[in-house]
Amino acid sequence: MNYKAITIAAILGISTPAIVNVAMTQPVLAATYNFPTGMFADKDWRVSLSFSNNVYYYYGENRNTNSNISLSGAVASGSNDRQVYTWNNNGMKYRVSWRPSDPSFIRVQVINPSGKEILNRLLMATGD
Repeated sequence: MNYKAITIAAILGISTPAIVNVAMTQPVLAATYNFPTGMFADKDWRVSLSFSNNVYYYYGENRNTNSNISLSGAVASGSNDRQVYTWNNNGMKYRVSWRPSDPSFIRVQVINPSGKEILNRLLMATGD
């Protein structure tokens, strides 16, 4: 009997569901969090967040250069007290952190593929 093959098969059989569960991203669900929506801005940046058809959308714009990005399908993490939403775009991570206890503000971070944070801004709701 080939014990090595049986041992490997048993380990893979037990660990594969856990690996798949970790590797699969979970979409934001409306019932999970009371996520932020609307327009948030400072003098340099504007971010619009919206939720439609069970998909969370991010539209970010640099007000100085008019460059922009539109993303969909955030992955939610954090807790009910501090919610974090992350969109991935070709290795770049666009992250919004929000505290429901302070709903007028979001923190926007952009992290490059090597893990370096290239943007970290606190934006205020504009009422738009």
